[in-house]
Amino acid sequence: MQRWAIGILLVLFLFGIGCGPKYAKKETLSLLEEARLAAEKAEAKVKDLEAEIASLKEKISSLKEELNELTQERDALKEKISSRCGK
Repeated sequence: MQRWAIGILLVLFLFGIGCGPKYAKKETLSLLEEARLAAEKAEAKVKDLEAEIASLKEKISSLKEELNELTQERDALKEKISSRCGK
């Protein structure tokens, strides 16, 4: 009976060792590090592009405002010319 108990404990011990934690290989860790660095680089690029988009949207808004002002000035000049020529 005692031999059976020792045998069962030995089998359980060996099974426990085989199912223990597996450590990552250096290759896997290297690939993970490369992926992490690539992700950080991509996130930085996204932030840069978002800042560029915001800047361009501001520029578009400014140019639209300038266009409206110039259009109004043009229309005023047209009106002035037509009123002078009409007299």
